[in-house]
Amino acid sequence: MRNFVTAALRRTQNLAPEEKVVIYEDLLRNIAEDDDMMIKVLDALPTGVAVSDQDHKVVFLNRYLANLVRLRKPELSDTMIWDIVSHKEISDFIRTTIQDGVKRTSHIFDYTIDKKNFALEVTVSMLQHSSGRTGHIISIANVTEREKEKREKKRDESFASLTALTAGVAHELKNPLGSMSIYLQLMERQLLKPEAFDDVNSCRESLISKIKVLKSEVERLNGIVVDFLSTVRPRNANLQEEDLNQIIRDAVEIMIPDLEQHNINLKLELEENLPYLMLDRGFIRQVLTNLISNAKDAMKELGGGVLTVSTEKNSDFVILSVADTGTGIKPENLTKIFDPYFTTKKSGTGIGLTLVYKIIRGMGGDITVSSRQGTGTTFRITLPRMEKEIKQIEWETK
Repeated sequence: MRNFVTAALRRTQNLAPEEKVVIYEDLLRNIAEDDDMMIKVLDALPTGVAVSDQDHKVVFLNRYLANLVRLRKPELSDTMIWDIVSHKEISDFIRTTIQDGVKRTSHIFDYTIDKKNFALEVTVSMLQHSSGRTGHIISIANVTEREKEKREKKRDESFASLTALTAGVAHELKNPLGSMSIYLQLMERQLLKPEAFDDVNSCRESLISKIKVLKSEVERLNGIVVDFLSTVRPRNANLQEEDLNQIIRDAVEIMIPDLEQHNINLKLELEENLPYLMLDRGFIRQVLTNLISNAKDAMKELGGGVLTVSTEKNSDFVILSVADTGTGIKPENLTKIFDPYFTTKKSGTGIGLTLVYKIIRGMGGDITVSSRQGTGTTFRITLPRMEKEIKQIEWETK
């Protein structure tokens, strides 16, 4: 439309005044019709729309928004755009976003109308005219059903995860309980028929050996329960400023003899001058111990290999990598390795990597894995740099 108007005005430069009037009237009529059409289109949208000028006064408000938020003021003249709703949190969000000069942001609010609860997604976007004038567009969408579906999906996923976790625990408990049942039956028979033994000492030694097995299985059961509780209810991380490189050096030092015994060469490639991170030292050592233990098992089958623990940094993260030259992971198992009780080891519990995942995510980081069978596996952990937040906290406490 703008190009059409510009071209039409250019063509009227050499026309007589009465001819210009006719053309101008046609232009104004077309502009009014287009404006009316645009208003009808905006009124038909299933999303609330409001537009403000450079002074933050409302210049347009569609019908959906007027019905949705129950306008605080019926007259729009001289109304600040954040005053169109009576909901204080939404009003403050719009005002603060505009006054802070944020170009675009959105947030979901709980909203109650006539005792009915809604979820409203409020989006504030800056508008800038080619002339330099600025304004804002506010869109408010009713996302109640979408948020309900998200909550239901999350709940269903939680139930599915709990079901899988419970099934895994039941499976793990079954084996030691079966062993205990067998040994208790043997002890019962032995006590009912002590004459089957040559003397009291041999009977006693036999019972003691069986009791040792029972104690071992009880410890195994306790370990399964402790691991289960750690998975579903891990303790809160005690985050402090830590030197990641030093934690790595301390953690691997006690593991070097075991690695050397299995012909595994440890290489540390630690980038110097890493920024301090907000970490839980004990949790990070637990992560390293678990990943290195898995890497050792993968290389032990091949008679040895190279284990590389490295760190590096970029503008946003510090990256910790643990890479081995072991047997690798099958492609179909890569998406399952962080699932509770998934394991390919005969003696594994399937809890270790689940705890690793929960620990890293709990500290605001992420963990990914890449692997090729026969070549090796690399776990890559990204941990957020916290210098800006730390400086802000220090400044506020002065």
